[in-house]
Amino acid sequence: MNLRLGRGKALTFAALAWAAGAPALAGPTIPELVEVGDMTSLSASAGGRMVVFRLERASIADNRYLIEWYVADLQTQTVRRIAGGGNAIEGASEPLAVETAAWSPDGRFIFHRALREGAIGIWRTAIDGTGTWPVVVADGDVESMTVGASGRTLTYDLGPSRQDIERAERREYDEGILVDGSVELAQNLFRGGWVNGRLASQRMVGQWYTRAGLLWQSPRQRYSLDLETLETRPAEAIAPLARPPLTPLSGVSMVLETAGRPIARVRQEGDRSILEIERPEGIVACIRTGCPSGGIASLAWRPGADELAVTVQDSHYRQSLLLWDTVRGTVRTVVRTEGLIGGSRDAGRPCALTPDAAVCVTAGAVEPPRLERIDLSSGQRSVLFDPNALLRGRGPARVEQLTWTLADGRQVSGTVLRPPTAKGPAAAFISYYYCPGFLRGGVGDEFPFAPLVDAGFVVACLNRVPGSGNDILASYNDALASVRGVVDLLAQRGWIDRGRVGMGGFSAGSEATLWVAMNSDILSAAATASPQYSPSSYWSNVVPGRDYAEVLRAFLGLGSPDETPERWRLISPALNTERIRAPLLMQMPEQEARNSAELYTRLAASPTPVELYAFPDEGHAKVQPRHRHAAYRRSLDWFRYWLQGYTDPDRAKADQYRRWDAARDRRDAAQPSNDRNQVSADASSSKRM
Repeated sequence: MNLRLGRGKALTFAALAWAAGAPALAGPTIPELVEVGDMTSLSASAGGRMVVFRLERASIADNRYLIEWYVADLQTQTVRRIAGGGNAIEGASEPLAVETAAWSPDGRFIFHRALREGAIGIWRTAIDGTGTWPVVVADGDVESMTVGASGRTLTYDLGPSRQDIERAERREYDEGILVDGSVELAQNLFRGGWVNGRLASQRMVGQWYTRAGLLWQSPRQRYSLDLETLETRPAEAIAPLARPPLTPLSGVSMVLETAGRPIARVRQEGDRSILEIERPEGIVACIRTGCPSGGIASLAWRPGADELAVTVQDSHYRQSLLLWDTVRGTVRTVVRTEGLIGGSRDAGRPCALTPDAAVCVTAGAVEPPRLERIDLSSGQRSVLFDPNALLRGRGPARVEQLTWTLADGRQVSGTVLRPPTAKGPAAAFISYYYCPGFLRGGVGDEFPFAPLVDAGFVVACLNRVPGSGNDILASYNDALASVRGVVDLLAQRGWIDRGRVGMGGFSAGSEATLWVAMNSDILSAAATASPQYSPSSYWSNVVPGRDYAEVLRAFLGLGSPDETPERWRLISPALNTERIRAPLLMQMPEQEARNSAELYTRLAASPTPVELYAFPDEGHAKVQPRHRHAAYRRSLDWFRYWLQGYTDPDRAKADQYRRWDAARDRRDAAQPSNDRNQVSADASSSKRM
């Protein structure tokens, strides 16, 4: 059987070496990437000796997350497990919600939320590991908790009762749902999304696609919990929630409010960041040499000192920890790193500060997360806990932090991973959005970087081009220019074959991927994990009461398809399928798959190979471990097939490859006869492995 590639290009002899199968580099496998251990919810005790944190690890076998609380003793440099953390509660920028850990005044316990037996309550866990006990478990879920200024109380909010929620959902199911601006027609209307750890009926409650549970406007009850006596009493009443209006940015990008401390904030003036604190006598700004003017990721006060710990990062997400003495005005760099010190995934997570040390979750491009202690005086680093030790140093890819320049002089950045034994130009995979920390699958965790490198790919993770503002076309064209620039750079170095470049993306990265496919001949294969703007999805989303039309007009310049047809023709991939030549794999969460129907059906009627998968019970990002595992495997197979001509011999995948073979043959048959004859001549002597 012949080896054939996207856009009618035949495999080179160098590529045939990779097509025979992946070399034995023993990098992290797909299951190992899915099951990387992440650490969140760091909190230091009052004296600074102990730091608690939560370990979260996906389980493909059980399709759930294993959650455990640990404590690190900084004096003895020991770490021990103290309790399980219950079941998963969905998060925002991370798969799971980051929890607050409140210390008891005597330092013997922590208080934290946990989902157990269908109820989210507050639990008390002994630091010595002797047990964990419920403190607040009520008819409604504990939706949030905040530690009081004295450290002796915490305030928590109770949502509506779970029985009331279920009755309201069943009533809608039986009687039908009145469609208004809060109803999202593209998702399942009955229990179509995750709310507080259960599949629940949802409503659109804020800007863009912000969702909450059906009774989101029901009154909440606020209580105060005494952390010594464990007594609760009602606190102030909470007004019903209201849908927030669409508002412009305020110019303040970060605010830190800590009891007994001045308010610290980061204020934006153009491209420059101003770090300042607000005292009763006035505002004090950081103006001395060493004060950061950009890239500020997080703020935290150093206990027992007038020093503000500031995490800053460069364009490659290499973070440093600074200490600003807010009385003397001096700034001192504690440590510089080659990756994140602020978290497993979210670059904005602060370290836990003690009087003497910062306890941080560190991660690098090929360095999975671990917990470190950083001495605030010397900057000396020591490892406290490494849940991913078995992955460390496995099949190390060559890591290159590259920058290149756009035509207008702006510098852009990215991280390139290369096989350590690469010979000759290789197939390339490009991901576009952000590249912080451990590069397991890019933003959204869709594309398995290490297995792609093991398969012989050069993987380039590109950071979003800065400075596009709200001009969507400028943003798209910046992405195209960045992709073109890195392909030129890597091809000039002899690392990649220009004829075998693939690209995949999530969210804004999906938009960039389709824009590159529509407006260039760079790509020979593509994959997306999020929907694009199309006329059909416009009409299903502009239900009266939604802000969808307002947002599209403000940020994309799109009115209705009848009002601005030329603008739609310019932006929408569904109206440009004749310009999309790269085979396209679409792996969508269920809540967004229906918004992809027009692009899929139009493309399926064209010669371009396309497949659409929808993952049940998923929102914007795929969270379920089995779904992430399936998406990783299929993405790897897709790009190896179209860019390396490789077919996995696993018989369970036979139907997949029969479909792809048929799609390839239809595509090739639709090409002009002279191109088709050239492809056959070039590939006639090769056999597909």
